[in-house]
Amino acid sequence: MTGAGFVHAQGRPTPYPLPDTPVALATANAEMTATVIAQGIPRPFGFEVLTNGDILITDRYTPALRVIRNDVLDPQPLGGLPEIRTGFHSGLLDVIAHPQFADNGWIYLTYHTALASDGEYAITLGRGRYDGSNELKDFEQLFIGTPMTISGGSRMVFAHDGTLFITVGGAMDRRPLAQDLTRLEGKVLRLNDDGSVPADNPFVDQADVRPEIYSYGHRDQYAVAIHPVTGELFHAELGPLGGDKLNVIKAGGNYGWPLYGYGSYNDGEPMKKLPQEGFESALLIWQPGIVPSGLMFYTGDAFPQWQGNMLTGSIQRGRLPGSGGLERIVFNENMWELQRETMATELHQRIRDVAQGSDGSIYLLTEEDNGAVIKLQPAQ
Repeated sequence: MTGAGFVHAQGRPTPYPLPDTPVALATANAEMTATVIAQGIPRPFGFEVLTNGDILITDRYTPALRVIRNDVLDPQPLGGLPEIRTGFHSGLLDVIAHPQFADNGWIYLTYHTALASDGEYAITLGRGRYDGSNELKDFEQLFIGTPMTISGGSRMVFAHDGTLFITVGGAMDRRPLAQDLTRLEGKVLRLNDDGSVPADNPFVDQADVRPEIYSYGHRDQYAVAIHPVTGELFHAELGPLGGDKLNVIKAGGNYGWPLYGYGSYNDGEPMKKLPQEGFESALLIWQPGIVPSGLMFYTGDAFPQWQGNMLTGSIQRGRLPGSGGLERIVFNENMWELQRETMATELHQRIRDVAQGSDGSIYLLTEEDNGAVIKLQPAQ
């Protein structure tokens, strides 16, 4: 890999180039090879590695749903998508397969729908069937949220009981949107797989509270994962200036934003620090911040020494361009942190999402103008 990022006259850094050939990456206890298997996706946001090996990728701003088959990116996006509103931080967001995808073919998408009111739009959940062809079939809208004027993205994960957790951004400034239970900004939602509200949601019987809300007081939240053993929901959240955190989400929990946190506001003013009575504390924090995006527990055989470790993508560390990578966190049986390692920084890419393949390989999605899917395998 040659070259490095530099700064345009406008002050925006250019991306670092992708490697033309496989790159060796050294870690604390594994030797890896990173191979770019596809590129040319403008600013992707999420991807899903399917059981048949196909990889679906959301192209946020085009918007388009793209597919990689046999390590080749199809130049034609999939048809069958709904009308999607695009703009600053809005568009086509996450993609996830139903737990029984092999039987029902359902693919779930989060995206934004334009509303009749000027400039407003809403987070939306929809699903369609993917059968390997170039079109989603039987697409249907399952849920549409409250009006908003800004969004910070969305992630999804299915729980062991078949319910679906969805993160909703849009609470990036100091307005108390994340504390307002009549709105969905800054919340984690919990829905059934048909878009209905589970009867045991924490606020389902309370007046003037959206029944979809599972937890609140969140800022931008681009990473969720279910612990493969306990079934707990793990969740990574961005602080405005440092203080990114990893949460274990509790039903009805308030996680503090914008009242309390661990870093500083964007103007440098220190936040009032957690813990505080009535608010949930983080399991761990990143200081300086890494902009965590994409989250998984590794369960594969390709890297047996990492089984049970948590992996999260990093957009950038300490607001420095070209400093993104992959974070690996080792926990003991009590979920106490034992080790933390930053990897794949040699690639200098903004890592937007991370996933595991059926063979135990690790896939990274980069969010650049020339977005790419990178495959990490043990070095031969």
